[in-house]
Amino acid sequence: MAEHEPTPSRAIAVEPRGPVFISYRHSDARALAESLAWALRAAGVPVWHDVTDLPPGDTDRRLGEALASGLSGAVVIVTPEIGQSQVIRDLELPRLLDLEQESNFTLAVGSTVEAGGSAGSLDYSAPDRLLGQPPGTLQRLNQRRVARVEERAELANALARQRLARLRTEIENAGGVLVVDIQTRVPPVATAQDGDLVLRLRPPVDGERRPHRGGLEDLHRFLGELPLLIATAGAHAVRVRGGAHLSVACAIGAALPTTLVGTVEVVDTAGHTWVLPGQAPSPTGERLCEAVTPGGYNYGRGPVLAFIDLLPQQSDAAFDAMLRSGRPAFAGVLHLRPRTAGLLNPGDAEMLVGELNAEIRALANTHRTTEVHLLLRCPYSVAVLLGRTLNTLTINLYEWEDTPDGDSGPNPRYVPSIVLRSGSGGSPIDRITAPPLSCRS
Repeated sequence: MAEHEPTPSRAIAVEPRGPVFISYRHSDARALAESLAWALRAAGVPVWHDVTDLPPGDTDRRLGEALASGLSGAVVIVTPEIGQSQVIRDLELPRLLDLEQESNFTLAVGSTVEAGGSAGSLDYSAPDRLLGQPPGTLQRLNQRRVARVEERAELANALARQRLARLRTEIENAGGVLVVDIQTRVPPVATAQDGDLVLRLRPPVDGERRPHRGGLEDLHRFLGELPLLIATAGAHAVRVRGGAHLSVACAIGAALPTTLVGTVEVVDTAGHTWVLPGQAPSPTGERLCEAVTPGGYNYGRGPVLAFIDLLPQQSDAAFDAMLRSGRPAFAGVLHLRPRTAGLLNPGDAEMLVGELNAEIRALANTHRTTEVHLLLRCPYSVAVLLGRTLNTLTINLYEWEDTPDGDSGPNPRYVPSIVLRSGSGGSPIDRITAPPLSCRS
């Protein structure tokens, strides 16, 4: 059929910063494709996924628009029923194979088809056989298992490495600054996707403010890769922009510790730049913050609570509720507020982060612990830079929430999110403490 003829590669743009197209059979790979799409987004690789990214309309036209929009690569998800898809056999695959002739285009195969009698071993000939291709057409490509969520994360991380390897010269020519664009609150198609790494996490569940637990899990499986990606890109500095939940922002910073990465700058939502060029300085002279801690919290040795409360309008209701509940119990408590009214000055970022880090460590040292429970009420830029300084501590992070709690009405409170333990290699996220989706109100 004429509409299924391959499109010449010169008519289809290959864009190294473009999205990765996911080709799959809806009948038996829909959930796999959705999971892989989120794994890719959490690894900084933008995605064309038909359920969320293709506009409504005729299938051929929609796919043609996607393939011509400037892709960087594609993943063909091979499942037992893929051969029943005429769209994949006659439309998508010929165009993707044509694009694969371009050196900047990555075509990968994610498969669930195992070799007969060899559990856990892929049948590398299955893609060609099921899709009616000459032997070796797809078998020669990078094929990976994608049946398990960890395997999908490994494929996503591999594609992120290939993305940055191809962007390396451009990044070096731009001053060696790796641009990481992040959003955790909005759908992935709602914002521009022109960064070197474009991190998009699953947005919050309808009616809630806290991060999506599945998004935190995706991030956990990716963050350990970030230092390697910086090296792959040949970058000596990182610029973070966009917006994120504060626990996520702090985790991003923890993946960019001052011991491994030089300068990190964060562009806030107003366009101001906050910079920490290296080790946070020890505070000297006049302080930017002051303690407004309630009395009565000096119980010797044990976990401590730090409330970093830096927004102009003070809001203590959720913090006070946490203290009244007595769960968990804290040996010491610190509540920090700015000494001066109004917005923080981005030019004070280095001094501010040094002071916050020193106060948190002094609190922990006083109570002979490394376990800190941290409530953040501050610009996300401060959360990123503070996260860079917290290695050797175990940081229990919370998120502010005001949805109904049980049968009650709106209830401002801090709910667990993640635990950070950076400096020991791998992901700085030690575990996810956010409640499972099924437990949410």
